[in-house]
Amino acid sequence: MDKVIIVIASTNGAVFDRAMYVEECRKNISMLISDRHCGAVESAIHHGVPAVVLDSSSGEQFSEALHEYFNGKAVDFFISSYTRVFAGRFLEKYQGRIVNFHPALLPACPGLDGFGDTVRSGCQFIGSTAHFVDEGIDTGKPILQAVAPYDPHASLEHNRHKVYVQLCKMFVQTVDWMAQGRIGPGGVIGGSYLSSEFIPNLESAAALQLRE
Repeated sequence: MDKVIIVIASTNGAVFDRAMYVEECRKNISMLISDRHCGAVESAIHHGVPAVVLDSSSGEQFSEALHEYFNGKAVDFFISSYTRVFAGRFLEKYQGRIVNFHPALLPACPGLDGFGDTVRSGCQFIGSTAHFVDEGIDTGKPILQAVAPYDPHASLEHNRHKVYVQLCKMFVQTVDWMAQGRIGPGGVIGGSYLSSEFIPNLESAAALQLRE
């Protein structure tokens, strides 16, 4: 049975947009939902993904609107690119099924500027994390992480782009695992942990071959 995977977004949706050019990924996304008209909504429309806007002014209001909208509907997973904190009945019902992507190696550098905070800290590594969403700000259990050396001789944008590509690959791989029913409470079911930029290791050919 096909999994129902919903994307929640409130951003320009650059990672979502790149992932939607991958057919194996796009076909597994049921819809995108947002609290405002944003770049991610435009991207969904461009790629033929159904898009819904539930205008909301706070995380609490949007969480309640999401709970009401999906009440009685079958949903397996949510992928979040939402910049506020989920709360209330929505989070209680779907905790363990909402995954967020963050441009830093959590638990270091949570919050809205994970990449910038990493660079300012002087850390020798940059990276990204896919994690479950809980009541905190980027405090949920990591599912998939990626790491790369920070190159002080390259531009900030060059280093930022490395993290962007990581996030695109992670999005495609996470959707693939969701579609296979391989994301559980403990993370990835049956993942491989060989030395690699990505832990657990990427498996999806579409994720491995993704270039930007």
